[in-house]
Amino acid sequence: MMNSLILLLFSLPVGAGMEFDAYVKHAESRLADTVGVTREVRGGLIHDWSAERFIANRTPEEVVKLLQDYDRYHEIYPEVTESRLISRQGNQFRAALQLKRHKVLTVILNTEYDVDYQALAGGGWRVLSRSTKVEESEGADHGFLWRLNTYWTITAAQGGVKVQCRSISISRDVPHGLGWMVKPLVRDMPRESVEAMLAATAKALQ
Repeated sequence: MMNSLILLLFSLPVGAGMEFDAYVKHAESRLADTVGVTREVRGGLIHDWSAERFIANRTPEEVVKLLQDYDRYHEIYPEVTESRLISRQGNQFRAALQLKRHKVLTVILNTEYDVDYQALAGGGWRVLSRSTKVEESEGADHGFLWRLNTYWTITAAQGGVKVQCRSISISRDVPHGLGWMVKPLVRDMPRESVEAMLAATAKALQ
C-alpha cells in the first residue's frame, strides 16, 4: 500500500507555477537578502534558502571560473552525477545536470539551466541560474522538485572572497500519512543542498 501511494504522479499545478514566477520576480530584485523559509502556495511549496561563506586567498574571478566549468560539476558537487555544457554565448550559458538526491528515498532528476553571469561594480559577480527543464528519471513525476533556480553573489573581501548562494525551488507538499518518508526530501533537502553546494565550492577552490 505504501509503495502504491508513493508512485502516484503529480505535475506542477498552474496556480503554483504562477505563484512561483511571481515570488522569483520579487526575489530577484533582492538577491542579497539572507533567507531561510518554506512557503505554502496553492498545490505546492516554495523553498527559499541561502548560505554565505568566506573563502580565503581567492578572487571573484577564480570562483566564476569554477562555476563555469560545467563539465566538471559531477566531480565537484556530491549531488551531481552527470554534467555537461550545452552551449555558451559570451556570459550566457546553457548546462545540463543530472542530480541524485537521497534521504530515505532516492530521486534522480535530469535538469537543464539557462545561466547568466553579470559583472558587478568593484570586481564582483552575480550569477543567475534558472531551470528550463526538471524531469525525474524514467518519466516519473512525484513532485519532489518542479523548478530550481540558483543565485550566486560573489564579492571581493579583505584576504579573500565572500560567496553567497541562494536557492529558490518549488515542490509538491508532503502527502498526508507519508510525512516520515517524504518530508526529508521535500522540506529538508533544499536547505541541506544549498549548504552542501556552497561547502563543495569552497573545498574545490581550496
